[in-house]
Amino acid sequence: MAIVLRATNVGSKFVLDASAVDRILGALREGGLVVHPTDTVYGLAADPFRIAAVDRLYAAKERPRELAVSIAVASVADVFRFGARTPIAEAFCGKNLPGPYTVVLQATPEAPGPVVSQAGTIGLRVPDHPIPRLLARAFGPITSTSANRHDGPEPVTCQEAADQLSDRVDVYVDGGPASLGVPSAVVDLRGARAKILRPGALPKGP
Repeated sequence: MAIVLRATNVGSKFVLDASAVDRILGALREGGLVVHPTDTVYGLAADPFRIAAVDRLYAAKERPRELAVSIAVASVADVFRFGARTPIAEAFCGKNLPGPYTVVLQATPEAPGPVVSQAGTIGLRVPDHPIPRLLARAFGPITSTSANRHDGPEPVTCQEAADQLSDRVDVYVDGGPASLGVPSAVVDLRGARAKILRPGALPKGP
């Protein structure tokens, strides 16, 4: 049975106690699935380097395998560890990340093979939310895909994710409603100009 952990919202920050973080990291290390809040919608985390974990994620979401999933990383520097640097990518990421964008780049040799697309690309996020960035710092890259079944509604709350995924997931992290409530925009930054592949959330103003 899945467990539910609650993140406490303290002002503009979310706090998870050490035991909760240990349980989340333990689940990821064992190839498990973790639902967690992000700045856009609730996400589904797994170890992108483990084929079995990625297989389990696809099965839980009932997602076609030809549709690649992205990864979340802790910083812009990590974006260019796993995605090939281009001038437009460097400028875009420096200005807009952390933020509600998934950037598409050519995968580097360090990129996790199970989530690299058939075209050799990888999608990368630096979410503007402390919990996925905490996990990406403490564990390493995690998958970044909405915590729903394929073609189901993107979940804005933990309960909405649980309604779709139920016990297919090991750990749910409830951090209240996602602030933007819309999936990330997907931007291809491989060429000389940015190309929007999917419109999505826009960052909130100051």
